[in-house]
Amino acid sequence: MRMNGKTSYLALLAVGGLILSLSGVAVAFSSMGTSAMGFYRMLLGGLGLAGFALWRGLRWRMTRQALLYACLAGAALALDLYWWHKSIRMVGPGLGAILTNCQSFFLAGLAWAVFRERITVVYFVALVLAATGILMVSGAGLPVASGPDSASEHWLGVALGLASAAAYALCVVFIKKGQTPPHATHPAVNMAVLCAAAAPCLLAAAWLEGESLAIASAADFGTLLLYGLLVQGVAWLMVSTAVPHVKASLAGLILLAEPIGTYAIDVLFFTARPTPMALAGMALTLAAIYAGSTYGGAPSGGAPARRMAKAQGSGH
Repeated sequence: MRMNGKTSYLALLAVGGLILSLSGVAVAFSSMGTSAMGFYRMLLGGLGLAGFALWRGLRWRMTRQALLYACLAGAALALDLYWWHKSIRMVGPGLGAILTNCQSFFLAGLAWAVFRERITVVYFVALVLAATGILMVSGAGLPVASGPDSASEHWLGVALGLASAAAYALCVVFIKKGQTPPHATHPAVNMAVLCAAAAPCLLAAAWLEGESLAIASAADFGTLLLYGLLVQGVAWLMVSTAVPHVKASLAGLILLAEPIGTYAIDVLFFTARPTPMALAGMALTLAAIYAGSTYGGAPSGGAPARRMAKAQGSGH
C-alpha cells in the first residue's frame, strides 16, 4: 500500500479509526462470550490478512526485532480486547468508548517517553477538547449505580476500561517500533503475525472462563465476519500502514474519531436520537482533532519515513 505525504497518512489513519468504530456495535449486539468474540476476531482477521499477503505475493521474512514487536503488539491488543469487552458489558458502550479512548493520554505519555516526541501546548489543548467532546457525545452524565453489587461492578468496569486504554496505547507503540527501518515489513504481514500472537491468548481466556466457541446463529456469524475481516483486517491494516509515518501522540488524537463513528452508526442504524449536546460534542471533537493534527506537531518523516515506504513497497 503506497502512500505519499502527510495528509494521505493522516486520512488513512482517520478512516481506519472510523471503521474501528464498528467494534463497539459488534460487541454490544453479539450474544457470544467476550473472549470468544476476541478469538474469532483475531482468527478471521489473521486469515484475511494472510490471504491478502499471499495473493499479493508479499515477503514473509521478518527480522527478530520485527517479529518480537509484532508478538508484543498482539499480546497488548489481546489484553485491550479482553478488558474492553468486559468493560462494555459492565458500563455500556457509551462509557466504554470514553474509557478506552483515554488511550490518547497514555499514548501521549508513551510517545514522550519512548520516542522523545515533543508534546506542544496546542496538541494538549486539542486532546483535552477532543476528550471533552467524546464525553458530551456519550451522555450528559455517567451511569449511577443503584446498589452495592452494581456499584462494585460499575467501578470494576471503569478500571477495566482504563486498563484497556493503556494496553491499546502499548499496542500502537509496539507496532510503530516494529515497523521502524531497517526492521520494517509489509503492514499486512506484520498484522497477520500480530493476529497469530493474539488469537491463542484470547482462546485461553475463553477456555478458562468456560465460554463456548459455538456460533449459535447466522446473526452471530455475520457479526464475527464484520468484526474479524473488516475491523481487524481492513481497519487495523490501515492503522498499521499509517502509524509508522505519524507521531505516536498524533495517532492517539486522530484515533479519537472512533467513538464519533460509533455514535453516528447508532443514530443512523439503531435507536439513538441525536441531541444538541451530542452534536456539539461531535463538532468539538472533530474540530479539536483537525486543530491538533494541523497545528499540534508534524508527523515523523524525512529519511526514516522514506526508507519505510521503500521497504513496504518492496514486498511484492
